[in-house]
Amino acid sequence: MGAMLREDRFGVVSQSIDIASVSANVTAEQDFTVSGLMIGDFVAVCKPSLSAGLGIVNARVKAANTLSLTLVNATGSPINPSAETYLIFWFRPELTTSGVVI
Repeated sequence: MGAMLREDRFGVVSQSIDIASVSANVTAEQDFTVSGLMIGDFVAVCKPSLSAGLGIVNARVKAANTLSLTLVNATGSPINPSAETYLIFWFRPELTTSGVVI
C-alpha cells in the first residue's frame, strides 16, 4: 500500500479533571494536563454531570499536553465541582485551509 494523503487523526481520552472553585458571576480559564494533545488540535469536552450554574464555554489546546477550559459561573455564589472523569474528543487535521471549503 502506498502513502496515504489527507489522513486526519482523532480519538477520545478519558481524563480525571478537578475544576478549582469558580467565583460568582465570572468567566475564567483553567488549565489541565492531558498527555498527547498538540497545538492545532480541535477539542470538545464532555462533563459527566450537571453543576447548576456552571458551564464550559470553550475548550482549546493552549500548549502541548495542556487543555484549557473556559468556565462560566452564572450564579451569585462560588461553584466548586467535584473531580470527575471527563471525555475529551480530539481531532488533528492533516490539512487545514484558510476560508476555503474543499
